Amino acid sequence: MKWGIKYWQEKSQLSKPKGFGIYEGIFPYVEVAKIRTSPNDDDFDRSIAKLVIEFDESGNIKTPHTGPQGLAGHLNRLYSIVLAAGSTENDWEFLLGYWYTGRSDDDLVFAPAICNYKDMDDSTAEIGRYRKGFTAGFTHGNFGCREWGYYLKSDEHPYIDITSYQWEEDGTRPANKKGHRPKKLVAYVHATIGWGRFDVPPKPVIGKAFDTWVCFHECPNGEAPGIIPDIKAWAKANSWPVPKPPKKQPMFPDREFKRGEFID
Repeated sequence: MKWGIKYWQEKSQLSKPKGFGIYEGIFPYVEVAKIRTSPNDDDFDRSIAKLVIEFDESGNIKTPHTGPQGLAGHLNRLYSIVLAAGSTENDWEFLLGYWYTGRSDDDLVFAPAICNYKDMDDSTAEIGRYRKGFTAGFTHGNFGCREWGYYLKSDEHPYIDITSYQWEEDGTRPANKKGHRPKKLVAYVHATIGWGRFDVPPKPVIGKAFDTWVCFHECPNGEAPGIIPDIKAWAKANSWPVPKPPKKQPMFPDREFKRGEFID
C-alpha cells in the first residue's frame, strides 16, 4: 500500500492526463495490528493493514481519496471492474478486480464474485488459484474470491474467515533418510480482496496469521479491529462456532469437465 501511494504520487505528476493507476495508491489504509506473520518470521512487529472503499447503490465512491474527482465503479467490456470518473479514453482507470459469474450450476454457492489476477487463469505463466497445478506460496495463498463469496452468502458462517491454510514442512521435526520432514498445517493471511452487498447483512472479517487471530472489519459489538486474544472465548461470547480449517483449500477448485460437455 505504501508503494502504491508513492507510485500514484509519481504518476499523477506526469503531463499525461490519462492512464492506469493503482487503487491502493489513492485510498487511505489503516494498520490493524502488528503481529508475527509466519513460522519463519522472528519479527513480531510486522504491520497488517486494511483498505476499505465504500460505494453507494449507484456505484459512486463515498470514501475520500486523492484520485480524480467523480470516481465510480464501472464494468467494462472485458468484465473488469474499474474505478473511473467516466468511460472515455481520457479518463484515469484503476483496476479493482474481475467480475466472475461462474460457468456452471456448481458455481452458484459462491458466484458472482470479485476476483483478483491470481484467482484467474490469466496466462501460461500464471496458473489460476482454482486450476490444477496451483501451489500456494509466500504471497499467494489458498484463500480467494470463491471462498469469500461462499462465506458471505453462507447461513452457516456468521463471519468471513480469510485464513489461508498451507501444508509445509515442520522445521522443528527431524528429517528422514531422504531429507524430508513431517508436514504441518500453517495459517497465513495473504492479500485478499473482499466485498459486501446491499442485500446481505455485513459479517465480521477475521483471519489467523500463524498463531494470532485478528478481526479486520465489521467486528461484533462495536469492537475495534485488532488482535483477538482468545478465539474460543471470542466465539463463545457471540454464540458462534469456533473457526476451523476447511477440509480442503481452495474450497472450490475447477472441476474436470468431460470431453464434449457444454460449458456456458
